[in-house]
Amino acid sequence: MQPSSHTSSAPQRESQRIFYLDLLRLAATFGVICIHLAMDTNFWYITAVYDGLVRWCVPIFVMISGALFLNPQKELSVSVVLHKYVKRLLVAYLFWYVFYCLCKFLFSALDHGSMPLSVGLRPYYHLWFLPMLACVYLLIPVLRRIAGEGHLLVYALVLWAVWVTLGFVMVRRIPQVSSLFSMQQVGGYAGYFLLGYFLASRTLSRRQPLVVYALGILSALAGFLAYAFLFDWKPAMASRLLQSLVPHVVLMSAALFVFVRQHASWLERQVGGFVRYVRRDLFGVYLIHVFWIMRFDRQFFWDLRSDLLYLPLLAIAVFFLSLYATKLLRHIPFMSRFVE
Repeated sequence: MQPSSHTSSAPQRESQRIFYLDLLRLAATFGVICIHLAMDTNFWYITAVYDGLVRWCVPIFVMISGALFLNPQKELSVSVVLHKYVKRLLVAYLFWYVFYCLCKFLFSALDHGSMPLSVGLRPYYHLWFLPMLACVYLLIPVLRRIAGEGHLLVYALVLWAVWVTLGFVMVRRIPQVSSLFSMQQVGGYAGYFLLGYFLASRTLSRRQPLVVYALGILSALAGFLAYAFLFDWKPAMASRLLQSLVPHVVLMSAALFVFVRQHASWLERQVGGFVRYVRRDLFGVYLIHVFWIMRFDRQFFWDLRSDLLYLPLLAIAVFFLSLYATKLLRHIPFMSRFVE
């Protein structure tokens, strides 16, 4: 891999760069919806297909941010990082935290005729992403220094890859050693941040994408088969395969990122209009989609969620409900800041 030029290029190339990141953001948003619909099922194949094979969605979100924020052409001071990007995530987190707490109380009242305190005030499961990403953003000044030095960037990625791998294979095997390789979320996702920039800023030879694709496909199959094998025998070990900071998910995420980037022109001709139609609303879709899952989580809904073929249709329905709810909120002055 060689660094690609960051000098001014044709407008078409710049458009493609933005488009492929928007398309990846769309794919990751839909992937998150699929994962959340597949949660808590007793059918291993549902979990393996929609949770295991789409586990790249959160890493892709972080890689997109890395590709954008670590670009040396982007002027980004510490003040801008704090007051624009970190503040935006924390404000959205606080608003949606309160919103989902109220939803839990109200839905409990509608279902049971009361509002028990046992419902709790814990933030809903998808909101963890916002403070995690805010913490990664706090590292941007340091990560930009690393990204600006080619050899240092490669060193950091190799170190991160070794750390992820050892953290995965040594857990509970060598307790005295495995604790040294435990991956905290912020440090782990900072590696995805660097990986996104690395893959976005490199010009690949003709064969290199094929190698990346092959590793991604083999990793996906290995993760699927390993989960199927371990589901009944060692469920705790199987659940570790559904985490984001594990080797096969790193390879899957890299393969998807490279594929969409390499085929940006063709993909834009196919779905460019739809991507441009939804790209401003994807943050809102991520934040709102759990509301629809909560509201329609009834027996009929659960029956459909347990069907391998119907679950994508439910995901499409939840996506469009969230999309148009976001478009509506964006036209309300006070609310628009919480979905953009």
